Amino acid sequence: MFARRLKIYVIIGIAAVMAGCSGGSPKPSSQADEAPQGKVEVSTEPVTLSFFMEGNASVLADQIQELVSKKFPHIKLNTTVSGKVKIDDFIGAGQVPDLISFSLGGVTKLKELGLVTDLTPLIKKHGFDLTRLAAGVEETVRSFSDYDGRFILMPFELNNNALFFNKTIFDKFGTPYPKDGMTWEGLLDTAKQVTRMDAGVQYKGFRFEETNLVFKNQLGLAFVDPKTQKAAVNTDGWKRWLDTMTAFHAIPGNALNTKVSEKDEFLKEQILAMRTGPNYMSELPAAASKGGFDWDVVSLPDFKGFEGKGSQFNAPYYVIPPTSKYKDQAFQVIDYMMSEEVQAIMSRKGRLPIVKSDKAKNEFGAGIEGLNGKNLQAFFKDTVAKPAPATLYDTIAKTTLVTKGIRGIAVEGKDTNTALRETEEEINKQIEAVKAASK
Repeated sequence: MFARRLKIYVIIGIAAVMAGCSGGSPKPSSQADEAPQGKVEVSTEPVTLSFFMEGNASVLADQIQELVSKKFPHIKLNTTVSGKVKIDDFIGAGQVPDLISFSLGGVTKLKELGLVTDLTPLIKKHGFDLTRLAAGVEETVRSFSDYDGRFILMPFELNNNALFFNKTIFDKFGTPYPKDGMTWEGLLDTAKQVTRMDAGVQYKGFRFEETNLVFKNQLGLAFVDPKTQKAAVNTDGWKRWLDTMTAFHAIPGNALNTKVSEKDEFLKEQILAMRTGPNYMSELPAAASKGGFDWDVVSLPDFKGFEGKGSQFNAPYYVIPPTSKYKDQAFQVIDYMMSEEVQAIMSRKGRLPIVKSDKAKNEFGAGIEGLNGKNLQAFFKDTVAKPAPATLYDTIAKTTLVTKGIRGIAVEGKDTNTALRETEEEINKQIEAVKAASK
């Protein structure tokens, strides 16, 4: 079985290299090179596209199927949603998709499996205008490429963060609500005020979803040095990041409980006053309907001195594997999903539009009950920052910063310097293991 999978991976990898390197080593395309040429005629012969979905956008599978079938009656999506079947298993069984939807944390995996290719020819052929994308998105996408800044994936929604807060807890303790434009340093005092024991219940001030905030890295710090391919986290910048974010867990009564998610503490137990991380807008009305849970949002806090700089891009995306026989049809699907029409539909469901469209933006959350009067514009204040240097090993570094860095300090009680040293050592150890396995 291993030999079979290895053979398949090699074939896919060769196809990806040929697709990316045909005609010599590709160079970054100029804006003129990528000027849209207008729509082209694509065959309307019936085709079935194998579509693999992984990540939190998988809940959209049925809706995407419905939208595509109405728009393109000749295109059938044979959709596999990741669960028991992972992308490695799918590819290992010889089933290479025509279209993939994946989370940003998995971009390294798709590159290793040879499942990405430069979309520039399809972008030109189908007249897709990249200037439609929100500010900062195109630059970030190009930073993920091993093909000299080519466009290897198409993000289909923003994953902007906001700070959610439970107004009921703030009212209980007579504490002023958080506001737009706060800094993390300033939020610490607010968190202390609402971390209290009351009637035998320990209320917590603030918690963040660790992986999400590490990926968003508001200080724009590198994870791995692109020149040396060594960890770059034992730095003053990352020390500041960890000191600031783990200070919340050091508040008496606000210790990090890794056995319960921040989502459950906020929505189900309703003991968490403030939280940030992935947005689960559609689940909030149900929690509020039970009574005693009134909520709102403000903009994601910034680090002092980095106000308005934005966060690192972290969003789901589409890729078209180089071996697909139906690249034009797959790109038709992508193009339609990026249209103002579909972006507005998704926006109504609480999915932040990634295109520059006031219509789509104004529809945000309109299809979700219970959002009237909420400060929804807070989501649009979290902009896309200039991308940090990207490498093949960033995912290793990011996950290790959570397990060895944040939890090393917040759970194991290590000092920041020790946690960072051990984090860097572990990252380098894993990088060397990956390199050895690929030889």
